[in-house]
Amino acid sequence: MLGINFKASVPKSLSEQDANEDAASFDLERGIVAISDGASESFDSRAWARLLVARFIQQPAVNAEWVSAARLSYEVDWDFETMSWSQQAAFDRGSFATLLGAEWHEHSRALEVFAVGDSLAVHLDASGAWESHPYRRAEQFDERPRLLSTKAEANAFVRSSTFYTESCAVWELTEGSLVFLMTDALGQWLLTEPESFNARCQLLLSANTEPAFTEFVLEQRRLGAMRIDDTTLMVLSIDNGAPSE
Repeated sequence: MLGINFKASVPKSLSEQDANEDAASFDLERGIVAISDGASESFDSRAWARLLVARFIQQPAVNAEWVSAARLSYEVDWDFETMSWSQQAAFDRGSFATLLGAEWHEHSRALEVFAVGDSLAVHLDASGAWESHPYRRAEQFDERPRLLSTKAEANAFVRSSTFYTESCAVWELTEGSLVFLMTDALGQWLLTEPESFNARCQLLLSANTEPAFTEFVLEQRRLGAMRIDDTTLMVLSIDNGAPSE
């Protein structure tokens, strides 16, 4: 079954832990995990990101109807009439977030990865060979990503006939395979030097406690190698033992 080796998140500012707009959730018994990165310019991207990962865990088949139901679920939590005019204006502009999810299929020993936005999934096998989704190059992170939105008109791309093929990848995992799910600041850092990719993966694997991961992220920020942004990592493997708590 799917197992989580490590998961941690470092906010933009350590003094504002509650302002972290990344979200993560998992159900290991069903082999489903998800992370989301809320866009900072949004009305309440933190709540939207949390809703998206929770909904993916419940129902990992994302389509136009799925997104519409998520939007409606988000809207019922807000009373528009009691908002200030500035809050109403921000609410009307919408909230935006990425969604990166994965579902393990035991019968085929395959991981189905779904991605909208610039959160990154990486598969590293025991030989050191790797593949990533949805990006392969660091410069792709400089482009404006597509994001799931609380505004219907911003989700038109979900109805495209190519949405599923563009959003999904299927990876066959073998003994020793590792899968990294990460938000964009870490993803761009990982892909910045392709010749050092495996060495950078080992750096991530060595930062295998929350304090160590936090110090790693802070050091990369100090060096100017990683953008200052909420930074989340989840490392997955095939686990034949008991599910993680």
